[in-house]
Amino acid sequence: MKIIVVCPDCKSRLEILARAVGDVIKCGLCDRAITLSISEKLCSDSEVDCCPVCQGTEFYSRKDFDPKVGLTVIIIGALISGVFYWFRLDLVAYSVLGIAALLDLLVYRQLRDLSVCYRCHSEFRGNYRRTAPLFDLHTADELELEWARRLGKQ
Repeated sequence: MKIIVVCPDCKSRLEILARAVGDVIKCGLCDRAITLSISEKLCSDSEVDCCPVCQGTEFYSRKDFDPKVGLTVIIIGALISGVFYWFRLDLVAYSVLGIAALLDLLVYRQLRDLSVCYRCHSEFRGNYRRTAPLFDLHTADELELEWARRLGKQ
């Protein structure tokens, strides 16, 4: 299983393999030592049961899709559409917007899901059985605040 650990200090993203990492990793940007506790289920890529960074058991599922890419596709489509709209080619302008949105949707639907820890935002990619529910804002608000307090940032 591939895990993306987010450094609590500098927010850099550290990619690790669950079966090939030790008990401590060091952030390459700020030199913070991050203690890990990787469970056997994570090592065997069978289930995301416990976060190795914060030991939380609350996760949510989302698409493995960078929102910046989707936004970029839509903005480029809107700019091209604006040029056609300027020349009073309304049907072409709206068609360009529709094609950009359809392209974005098609790419989004082809992508796999990943699990994310509510507290520390670690991401889990692999062939494990997906059990995490979709994102819940109320849960995120409570658990992120708890993690910030534990780190001494609140």
